[in-house]
Amino acid sequence: MSTTTYASSFPSSKDKATCKPSSNPPQLPQSVPAGFDSQLAYLLGLCCNSANDQYTAYVTNTPIDQNDKNNPKNGQIQSVKPKPWEPDFSQILSQGYKSNPTHCNLSVFETDVNGNSVEIPAGFIVRLDPTDEKKSSMVVVAFHGTQNSFELNKIDFDMTPASFGGGLLWNLGSVHGGFYAQYTDGSNGQGDLIDRAEGSLARQIYQYFNDNADGSLSVKVTGHSLGGALATLSALDIAYNFKSKFKSISMYSLASPRVADASAIDPGSAGTFVSHYQQYVPGSYRIVNTADTVPTVPAAQFPFPPPLMTKVCAHILGDSDAIKYGIVSSNPSLDQNVVSFADENTQNGDDSPQDCQGAHSCPAVYVPFLERLASATSAS
Repeated sequence: MSTTTYASSFPSSKDKATCKPSSNPPQLPQSVPAGFDSQLAYLLGLCCNSANDQYTAYVTNTPIDQNDKNNPKNGQIQSVKPKPWEPDFSQILSQGYKSNPTHCNLSVFETDVNGNSVEIPAGFIVRLDPTDEKKSSMVVVAFHGTQNSFELNKIDFDMTPASFGGGLLWNLGSVHGGFYAQYTDGSNGQGDLIDRAEGSLARQIYQYFNDNADGSLSVKVTGHSLGGALATLSALDIAYNFKSKFKSISMYSLASPRVADASAIDPGSAGTFVSHYQQYVPGSYRIVNTADTVPTVPAAQFPFPPPLMTKVCAHILGDSDAIKYGIVSSNPSLDQNVVSFADENTQNGDDSPQDCQGAHSCPAVYVPFLERLASATSAS
């Protein structure tokens, strides 16, 4: 995995990124997968933007030293404003919804520039009630993408496989260890899905769905980049463990890396995770910019130091490389659930806000594409 893979996501700017519009927008797909809701996808893209903005509004990173770009202090957490870390829902609400006041701000514990454990925003859970009778109420779970060097080095690059479940009672396969730790580790730096450690995202998900169960509501889970990986883990957790707490569940990820992850010792456990995921969350879609390198990592198959040897990884659906290598089996009904486009984002150069730069950008690339797709679909 390249050490620059996620670099376009940090250091975060302290204001909302104002990106330059594309003068050559990417071509829209001629069709979308069955069940894919373009208007919902755009709404969830706005939720991803809000989750990213929530981080930048309350957390300050150390600036990049242009004379020493290898300085370990570059892009680290410098300071965190006090709670509450209220997201800005204005763009979301402009799509014909009002937010329920009982929304929940999600958080994780990371390490700052001084080596201290600090709690920072990770996203939110919000109930959206429509102002239009033609729409339905929903619960949205949204996670932000990689925002600092701790997330880059300690989470994104931690590819030691972990069992999704964490105990002998149940195990749904093997996943990327860094993503699993970000979801399950609590304030003490440890955790799994069995104990749901205090302060962990897994514990917060558990508390929300126990306290706000509503069998009439659908759940929509989303995230960009690292947030897309967390959305994948969260969606299966919710679908498997809290299925009596809601009506239905779907997941829309933007620029997600591969989440299923296994070693040569037990290569089939990556496929086990994918098959369980597809069983419990069939209403899932991956949104991918083909010019973006993040969805290509970790590689489906590559050498790794002993004792792991050759590693195998896979997306939860539509992964042609993983299918080719026999890591997962083809699922004709779900492998089509990938919406792809091509956008190099050449208009937002070094003079643009950091969050706008590169093919991986959420506000400059992914959300504008989803907006155009939603507009084209509604027009037709």
